[in-house]
Amino acid sequence: MIYKALSFLTNELNDYFNTVYQPLEPKAVLSAHVNADGSAATDLLNKVSLTLINLEPEATMRNLPAERGSSSSELRLNPPLRLSLRVLVAANFSEYQDALRFLSSTLAFFQGHSVFTPQNAPRLDKDIERLVVELETTSYQEWSYLWGMLGTKYMPGAVYKLKLISIQDGVGQPSARPILIPGLTTTSTRP
Repeated sequence: MIYKALSFLTNELNDYFNTVYQPLEPKAVLSAHVNADGSAATDLLNKVSLTLINLEPEATMRNLPAERGSSSSELRLNPPLRLSLRVLVAANFSEYQDALRFLSSTLAFFQGHSVFTPQNAPRLDKDIERLVVELETTSYQEWSYLWGMLGTKYMPGAVYKLKLISIQDGVGQPSARPILIPGLTTTSTRP
């Protein structure tokens, strides 16, 4: 579900860039800033990258009761895991002015499109009920830690919080059944 949500946002951002700039190639990419071997990712030049930097459970949706499975009333599903994702949007352009232009366009896009639902975004995966995008405030110290964690140099960027990514296994667990003891009825009371 995480990949589907981030891939959807990358595609939507590319569509927006196409209307504003008409680039010859997609400018938004879903990518890490370094390769698995620790070397710098070279495919990010002249691109706006979206990178997952953290995730956390959505605090307002914790401790929901289990649900009955759709196929059998004997199965119970744990409540869906609802996540908030932290996503770094970074403009890596050889010309600083271009980086600022594309970052500004990214901010404008998410300001105008802060809530995605199947009704207003038909390409949104059917398993995603709602996707809310919020700009996060990031301090100088957090920026320093972030770029150090990513193992790369600073680029103009912003951090967004994506709320309500829901993950559900779909495999139920058997419902608890009462324990019956021979000779005792279910209507008896304790002394």
